[in-house]
Amino acid sequence: MHRTQLLLPRDLHRRAAEAASARRMSLGGLVREALGDYLARSGSVQPSAEAIDEVLLAEPFDDPDPDPELSSNVDHYLYGAPRRPRRRR
Repeated sequence: MHRTQLLLPRDLHRRAAEAASARRMSLGGLVREALGDYLARSGSVQPSAEAIDEVLLAEPFDDPDPDPELSSNVDHYLYGAPRRPRRRR
């Protein structure tokens, strides 16, 4: 690991420390998890196992406009990869 020092406003630090305590984890662990999730959403790094589980274990919903090529574009939906071109049959 690489040591990094952060300066947080008092209120943000208090709320983050409370959130970490409620989750029974360290403040550093909370910051690492939050930063990893943020970067995963922005496409900069691979998503965390927790972020993948959140997508895969979410309640199903009815998609009004389903993608007929969904099974070919799983990486697009999970990781933001470019869609695969449609195959001609």
